[in-house]
Amino acid sequence: MLNRLERRAVYSDIPTYHERLGHLIEQLRDEGHLGLILIDASELSQVEHDYGSKPFHQVLSMVSGLVGELQGKEVRTADLLALNDRGGNAFLLFLSPKRSEQERAPRIGDMEAICQRVSEQLNRKLGDMSSPYLRGRRKVTVGYGVVFHNPLIMAERVVARVVNEAWESVRIQRMQADFQTRCRLQDVILGDQITSVFQPIVDIQRGGTHGLEALSRGPRDSQQHMPISLFEAAKATDLTFELDRHCRRKALKTARDLPAPFRLFVNVMPAAMYDPDFAGAALIKLLEGLGLSPERIVLEVSEQEAIQNYTLFVEALQNFTQMGFSIAVDDIGAGYSGLEKIAHLNPRYLKFDMQLVRDIDDSRVKQEMARALKTFADKMDSKIIAEGIERDGERQICVELGIDFGQGYLLARPGPLENFNLGAAVPSPALG
Repeated sequence: MLNRLERRAVYSDIPTYHERLGHLIEQLRDEGHLGLILIDASELSQVEHDYGSKPFHQVLSMVSGLVGELQGKEVRTADLLALNDRGGNAFLLFLSPKRSEQERAPRIGDMEAICQRVSEQLNRKLGDMSSPYLRGRRKVTVGYGVVFHNPLIMAERVVARVVNEAWESVRIQRMQADFQTRCRLQDVILGDQITSVFQPIVDIQRGGTHGLEALSRGPRDSQQHMPISLFEAAKATDLTFELDRHCRRKALKTARDLPAPFRLFVNVMPAAMYDPDFAGAALIKLLEGLGLSPERIVLEVSEQEAIQNYTLFVEALQNFTQMGFSIAVDDIGAGYSGLEKIAHLNPRYLKFDMQLVRDIDDSRVKQEMARALKTFADKMDSKIIAEGIERDGERQICVELGIDFGQGYLLARPGPLENFNLGAAVPSPALG
């Protein structure tokens, strides 16, 4: 977390509320009350955890600029903008006094409406920004507080109380939002509203489709339609195991019409390894009923999860490979460095992260990294799948680097299984 000096560097032109305390006490006494809108951006601190302090500085500067733009639009120009003094990254907007005797003071309903406007405006603008650090994140929460002048209590403590009340409002809103998200996700699972689409994995050296990856989609036109939002909602509401289980079963059932010998790539979370219905005789029985066999199924795990849950994966994946399943490690090249541990998992496939593939034809650094990883894969007798191929230049470089398979919009977009006419397709000769 940024220290006080670093925060002051980001918000160089915004005072803390203690620096405006005298003004706030005077307003409290003159008006008889004090209203506050609190904009909490502390959830964005995950950016610092994931990417470091420099990107976090950039994000906070963007938020600071957007908050400044609110004055004169969503809130009055005369409303006093200040920074929270305690930990976290919050902006305090103390509502300005009435401009005339005829003007009434903001009521609770008015303050709730201001919070709604400010929240929608800030989150919409942050969502529209192209910063990669903000994708898929809940951004800011807006709360409010009101206190009355009480001559029996020190004015400084009354001002501190309105800040604490606004923080409590933020906490309650977060709890309500999490509860609503959990209920929506439970309804999606109960209503069987998860659908599976498939994206071909293409042999870019010799032509032909090698297999298809099953991708989960939430209800169309909902916030949880895309998988990243779907699983972030599950993580925030402690439903990751339940959602992953549902998606996995849905993918297998939807792929029952996948003709042999095409392979099916299925994403699995670490907890799946302990699911009794996804192991041993129960799993074999399920697959037999769907006309699938373990030899045609590739279990896909992310590099990060494989490293963080290394002991679990080493033990559990051995059981799956003994049953005939293949293993693919996803997100290779995304920033983790556990290649030695990855090698001990004996994966059949390594999937290059799309950020490594994007514009690889214009980056010698990415080309050399891909070449080194290809050498690493060859020593393990693993095949490379390059994800996110969107331009022919990217495809051509991957071919020149000797990469075996490709996946991406240039080659085929995700869609229902029947879109691909696999009965007439020629399987990849590398299926083996």
